[in-house]
Amino acid sequence: MKISSNTGAAHAAVSGFAAIEVDSTGQRVSLGTSNVPGMTNGVKVADNVLSVVSEMVSGVKGQADGVTALATEIEERDKRDAASVGGKR
Repeated sequence: MKISSNTGAAHAAVSGFAAIEVDSTGQRVSLGTSNVPGMTNGVKVADNVLSVVSEMVSGVKGQADGVTALATEIEERDKRDAASVGGKR
């Protein structure tokens, strides 16, 4: 029986996150001349939500990159361990 890490499986599991893009440049809400307090507060909320979502996407991508890096490290360790168990150092 062979048990080992699979970097391909780890990459496949997180590859969808790499394709997510949030471009907040120039994506601000504008009301023009309206000054209704509820609408101006809505503008602030919408702008803040976009900012928070952008930060969250960046964080998720960072964690996804960590998963594939860790899988590579574990795979290398598994190879070393397999070689030492098999008597091949």
